[in-house]
Parts: sequence; structure tokens; C-alpha cells
Amino acid sequence: KISPDEERNMIFSLIIAMLVSLSLAFAREYSDSTVRSISELQNRQLTILALIPSIGKGYRYQKNRYQTIGNAEKIQRRMITQEDPKSPVSEAYRSLRTSLIYSNINNTGNVILISSPGPGEGKTTTIVNLAITYANLGKKTVLLDTDLRKPVVHNVFGIDREPGVSKIISSNMDNYDQVVRGTNIKNLNVINAGVIPPNPSEML
Repeated sequence: KISPDEERNMIFSLIIAMLVSLSLAFAREYSDSTVRSISELQNRQLTILALIPSIGKGYRYQKNRYQTIGNAEKIQRRMITQEDPKSPVSEAYRSLRTSLIYSNINNTGNVILISSPGPGEGKTTTIVNLAITYANLGKKTVLLDTDLRKPVVHNVFGIDREPGVSKIISSNMDNYDQVVRGTNIKNLNVINAGVIPPNPSEML
């Protein structure tokens, strides 16, 4: 028997499988634009405003110690700059605030937008703590929650979600006092998302 040569075919199949797998892996790595390190940002000539340390899942700062809690969302969306102003994370948020101030020395704008490609990436944590640092600096600050899909800012501050941004957009309002909510932090007010609309993208 000279054909088929099963041993040779098996070796060729393994070699082809390895080459195809390696080619797919290299193609996937080449097309992946995910930022994994600071050097990648620097290679793209992008400015790094600040580096925020990870707060850590499953722990909450309380009375100079970390305490385990069950709800991970409370970790990622808590006001660490208010709870523990001397922590490295709070200092990182103050560094971010300083970088933003010095990057806008001409004072051409007073609005800061925080966004990200997907959910659960720290938008709420960042904007809440950044707003607190601006308020602590003595600047009058309004935190506007425009997440009309899954708003959580009202939970962070323990205030009612309605009325809010959706009411401002959908109706002609002359008096905004009913949607601007005060907080227990001086100089910081909040406008919540309000009623969740069926078409948030179109509304925004």
C-alpha cells in the first residue's frame, strides 16, 4: 500500500493547522487596537492626564481599613474622594483635576464630558470623584447624568432620579430649580437622568 500515506497526511495536517492558527493569532493581534500600557499611549502621541489606581472589587474604605461588602457596584461607583481624601486614589483624582485645569489655561470651556466605549468601565466613578474634587476647590459644579439607559448617579448621592435630563430635553422648561438637586458636598449640585426614555440615543 502506497496511498494514502496516513502518517504523512497527519504530519501535513498538523503543520497546516499550526500555520493557520498562528496566522489567525497574528492577524487578531495586529488588528487589535486595545490600549494595554502607558507606552502604547505615548507611542500614539496622546497626552496622559492622570493614572487612576484600581479601587479594588469587594472592598470599601471605612475607618482606616478595608471592609468586604457584597455589592461590587458600590465599590466601583463610590465617592472615595469624599470618604478617604488622603488615599492614593483620591490624590490621583486631584491630579486629574489639576491636569484638566492646566490643559485649559485659556478658559475656553467649562464643560467636561466623561465617556467610554462600553458599560462598567468607570465612567460614573470618574465623573463623581472628579466633580467632588472641583467642588472641594471652591468651584461651583453641576454633575449632569446623561446616561439615559442605566443611570446610577442618583443612587450614589441617595437622591430621587426624577425629574431630570429627560424632562429638560422633552419639555420647554423655564425654571430649572426643580431638576437641580443639592448634595451634602458644598458647591456640588446634581441633575439626574430622570425618566428612562424608550429612545435614549435619539433623545440625546
